[in-house]
Amino acid sequence: MTRDYDDSDFDVEDRPAGAADERGGTERMEDRDRDDDRDDDRGGRRPRIDSFEKMKVWQEAHALTMKVFAATPKLPAEQQAGLALQMEQAAVNVPKSIAEGFKRRGPRNKAHFYNLAQTSLEGLRYYFILCRDLGFDIPFDDLSYRGDQVSRMLDGLVRSMMR
Repeated sequence: MTRDYDDSDFDVEDRPAGAADERGGTERMEDRDRDDDRDDDRGGRRPRIDSFEKMKVWQEAHALTMKVFAATPKLPAEQQAGLALQMEQAAVNVPKSIAEGFKRRGPRNKAHFYNLAQTSLEGLRYYFILCRDLGFDIPFDDLSYRGDQVSRMLDGLVRSMMR
């Protein structure tokens, strides 16, 4: 069973005006008021996010990448220059493509980069299966679950771009 996502699934929680963000910066009241004005023009929708780092899908993809980097040192030494490196590159490409798509103009252009993230994620998911089947010590269930979560979020994001 898959879940349909809406725009709120790709935003982070709103914070009060003037509250510090994760980088220590604050939002000015004028910026919040301007966003609220735009909010009314779009039929009550949430304000647009201003950074790929605030996208839930990017946050989950980044967390998956960090888990991959924690798991690859456990692979055998003879796999460090091969399989481990390929897994790390595939993992990095997922949030990287999401970030690149965030700044693209137009829904089709954005969707293209989000689709690139999907293809990198599928390659990464294959590496998880390969490691499991070769008997390597990686947390397959956790990595696979996280990959599935990111995949569902990306599916919803691409579908929303193509409407």
